[in-house]
Amino acid sequence: MKRGYRRPAAGPKRETPQPKRLFAQPEKDFYRLPDLVIRGGMVVTDGCRRILDLTPQKISLDMGAAVITLYGENLRIESLARRRLLAAGTVRRIELEKKWKGGGG
Repeated sequence: MKRGYRRPAAGPKRETPQPKRLFAQPEKDFYRLPDLVIRGGMVVTDGCRRILDLTPQKISLDMGAAVITLYGENLRIESLARRRLLAAGTVRRIELEKKWKGGGG
């Protein structure tokens, strides 16, 4: 061994992903989570049950287990078909909060 050479310290070992874990079913209620896409100045949501509040500065949406609130300027709803909502305007802030408190699940 040469003088002054130090062997690098062994780092934490990484677990090799198993195919069974990679292709496992998602956790319970995964498909009930709110879906929110922001694209080109528009906000698209899937799973909107109803509109709770609608003003040019605020839109609150019932998304099942959660409430999504959009804050901004000139907010408006462009379309609502089935459970897909398309909102437009200048969105400054988005809040997501659970409807029910506690450890259900």
